[in-house]
Amino acid sequence: MSFFSLIPDSLILAVDETTAFRSIEYDTPESGWGWMLLLSGLIFVLVLSFRTSWKDSFQLSLPWRCWLIGLRLSVLVALMIIVFNPHERTQKMSFRPSRVAVLIDTSLSMRHPNQQIPVNSSSPANRTVPSRMQAVEKLLSESPLITDLQKKHQVSVYTFDQNLTGPHHVFQREQATDIAINQNLEPNTQRKTTSQIDWNSLLQPQGLETRLGELLGQLIREINGPTLSGIIIATDGASNAGTDLLSANETAKESKVRLITLGVGSPTKPANVQVSKIIAPTDVQFGDSFEITALLQAVGMPGKNITVELLKKLEGEAQPTVVESRDILLPTEEGLPLDVKFERIPSEEGEISYVIRVRGNQLVQDANAMDNELEHSVNVFSRPTKVLIIAGGPMRDYRFARTMLFRHPSIKSDVWLQTASPGVTQDADQMLFEFPERTALFEYDVILAFDVNWELLSQEQMQTLNEWVATGGGGIALVAGDVYTPKLARDIERFEPILDLYPVAINSFVRDYLDEEATQIRRIEWTQAGLDIGSLMLTDDPATSKQLWENFPGMYRCYPSNGAKAAATVYAYFPDPKTQTEFGFPILMASQYYGEGRCFYLGSPELWRLRSIEEDYYDRFWTKLIRNIGQGRTKRGTKRGTLVLERDEYLLGQTVSVRARLLNPEFKPLIQESVPMEVTDPRGRPLVPNLLLMHDRNRPGEYFTSFRASLAGKYRFKIIVPNSKGQTVEGNLSVLLPRLEDESLSQNVKGLKELTLDTGGTYLAIDEAAQIPALLPDLGEEFLVDERLKTLWDQQWVFFLLAGLLATEWLTRKLFKLS
Repeated sequence: MSFFSLIPDSLILAVDETTAFRSIEYDTPESGWGWMLLLSGLIFVLVLSFRTSWKDSFQLSLPWRCWLIGLRLSVLVALMIIVFNPHERTQKMSFRPSRVAVLIDTSLSMRHPNQQIPVNSSSPANRTVPSRMQAVEKLLSESPLITDLQKKHQVSVYTFDQNLTGPHHVFQREQATDIAINQNLEPNTQRKTTSQIDWNSLLQPQGLETRLGELLGQLIREINGPTLSGIIIATDGASNAGTDLLSANETAKESKVRLITLGVGSPTKPANVQVSKIIAPTDVQFGDSFEITALLQAVGMPGKNITVELLKKLEGEAQPTVVESRDILLPTEEGLPLDVKFERIPSEEGEISYVIRVRGNQLVQDANAMDNELEHSVNVFSRPTKVLIIAGGPMRDYRFARTMLFRHPSIKSDVWLQTASPGVTQDADQMLFEFPERTALFEYDVILAFDVNWELLSQEQMQTLNEWVATGGGGIALVAGDVYTPKLARDIERFEPILDLYPVAINSFVRDYLDEEATQIRRIEWTQAGLDIGSLMLTDDPATSKQLWENFPGMYRCYPSNGAKAAATVYAYFPDPKTQTEFGFPILMASQYYGEGRCFYLGSPELWRLRSIEEDYYDRFWTKLIRNIGQGRTKRGTKRGTLVLERDEYLLGQTVSVRARLLNPEFKPLIQESVPMEVTDPRGRPLVPNLLLMHDRNRPGEYFTSFRASLAGKYRFKIIVPNSKGQTVEGNLSVLLPRLEDESLSQNVKGLKELTLDTGGTYLAIDEAAQIPALLPDLGEEFLVDERLKTLWDQQWVFFLLAGLLATEWLTRKLFKLS
């Protein structure tokens, strides 16, 4: 128990600043009986000591008797004080202020307008609406929200998108700030006012996704405590990644954290039209026509007229120019996708950037003008495609295809007619009389194999052909026939390198099929994949192409098959019940990727009947097929290397994987530790340091590396093939901004209300933010920092005092001969 009141040394109310208190305390009885016994004992000892000392000194004069009694009583009093154990207690108390966290959404959706664009807006000035982030900046910089919160709380500012960052600034309680100023403390970031903060730089919408539920739960776990009054979340509620909002609500309720959501953005769905995708080839042969399809999606603009423009920009040009435009009437049905097609025939070589742009006076209400255009690059190359035609005999399909390819200006074709003797001439750039050597084979881009007699190839040559497809990126079209295809199917072990190239399983039991004369013509039965693939379309318009194929009378015979292989895509069947097996009808057309190359299967040598509709359709079929299956070679840039990208487009922030397949001068896998690769970023600057492609020891001749795409735009790659006299492999890819933040343009009011449910907080619109300070109670508290006890009697002078009193009494008694 203390006999003195607490004495404060100072009074400081800020966190980490302390108040010290000192008190003198004694060990005393806790009850009245204890006090009674203690006092009785003390009185008895004092009386007994007085009586004994008085009696012993009756011979002395009165002064000396009082002197001896005084010494004895002084010792007893000192011992009695020690029995009470006097000590000093020192306590240091600190104050934890009430805390409030402000969590601000910095995802890209915050760049959208905060309100609906007025319907009667006729000029850009009238339709200027502040963005959602600008509304938040104005609230923090111009309103007294932070100042009002500082009267009771310490305010910390955090931001979030796909990551949680902060605290960026901590605003101390108003009282603590005043004391710091009065005490002439050094200025620091905690004493900054809202007007001193560069909110525009801090709150830049740049996040590619919004993980509101996940990151709010993380923040609660990081800052939760008894003094946390609440968390204010300024967002549009468009959570599109991570855990859902319900999990954050559960975390807040379990942690007893009050949530106040501050909603920004219009709660109604705004009008918007966007170019969602461009469908076009990435590589086109010079002189070939191709199609650019723009997919549009419109919301809130039913039946309105817009203009869709196609712009073109060549390398070195600063701005694209309009080359074609279409006036389009948007569908009345909400959200229905619309495709707009442009047909182009490139007149220049090199890389051409095409831009699809939407314009029109009807777009004044468009909530997001940034998605009104999209860019796509096409590489136009003029290197002729080199084709090798191999035929087991002079069948009609072989003759028509050979003549057409010989006349094609961008295709060079060589022919090996296996039944022809030396000296025979054919329509070809070169006539062969045997299978080409390895180095010569790797000069070809595509092989057309019309019912080939594979027995004329050695095992080594068949394996070389397999490698030409798998590692060399060659494309092969395998046309089945009645003469040699059955031999291929009956000897699987011998012809395994060739059978691996087939997308289908060849049926070896075809005696009835060969012996029976086909008398009924049958139409082609197309799969959805066959109707959708552009390389099999007879025209650029899918509907017209489908109608032409339906008008095609069909064929009499198709080689039987036992279904497609696992990785194959079936385009068409031949609906003949006589050759149907447990795997279904015979497959007429199918394809598969085999390593780096592509294999196409045609189950009938009667495609020449397509000429009965129009000769141009037959020519178009073979030309487009050759372009399609030969992409693995025509896009290479060199016969000795291939750049392999998982896809042509990546999203910003994703990891790009690059793989290269390289050959040595003998067209065998190149083996060395690494190969350098030059990378140019979208700004035209080289990536420093340059990437190094490392050898994949599990795949001879393959090299790989990866990097993070940190800029939106086009990355370009260049590899100089070792020992090739400067041959290069080049490629590029586009890095796009994700569209997640543009999918929902309205405020998720329902989700924000559910987030605050049963947490003690509430949902408020941003213009109701003035209510927030009244909703957050002051939870500041004092707490003990340090406590120390100091025994006051356990001192050296106390020992000497007692010893001196006892010694003086003893000497006095000696002098008077009392002991």
